[in-house]
Amino acid sequence: MKVNKTKHGLITGLFCGVWILGADLLKLNDALGRYLILSCLIFIFGGIFWAIFDTRRSIGGEIEFKEALKTGISTGVLSAIIFSGVLFIHYKYMVPDFADAIMIEVKEKLINSGKSGEELEQALAMFRQDFTPTGQAGKTLLVSIFLSLFFAAINALILCKKD
Repeated sequence: MKVNKTKHGLITGLFCGVWILGADLLKLNDALGRYLILSCLIFIFGGIFWAIFDTRRSIGGEIEFKEALKTGISTGVLSAIIFSGVLFIHYKYMVPDFADAIMIEVKEKLINSGKSGEELEQALAMFRQDFTPTGQAGKTLLVSIFLSLFFAAINALILCKKD
């Protein structure tokens, strides 16, 4: 039986995206805060484990490290792309003003640090550019891919055939 490896990445990425969207729709973002992101990392780790485990099971119960790593990386990268895409849609269309509250806080901190005039405007423009839907989705994509590589290596070591 051949395993459809893409399925694991799609399901994991969509699950993370729906998890974040659901928390936002239920207004739980502030209450859960960092736990939302941490839980998504756990979901990605679990999705990669699931993909490697499922592949190992489908080929007779043993998997080489190289094959396990390849499976884990492809699952992790796909889930990161899907997750980042869902977040982009979320920030672009569902909460387009998400950066406004953050920018007020950033402005207060910059003023308190002594910045004013042109220096303040340049710093605010730099932060504003970072808090765009593309910027947020891009950072999520890069971090998720990097962590997926790490998670894939850990899971491959756990699940590969021991010599």
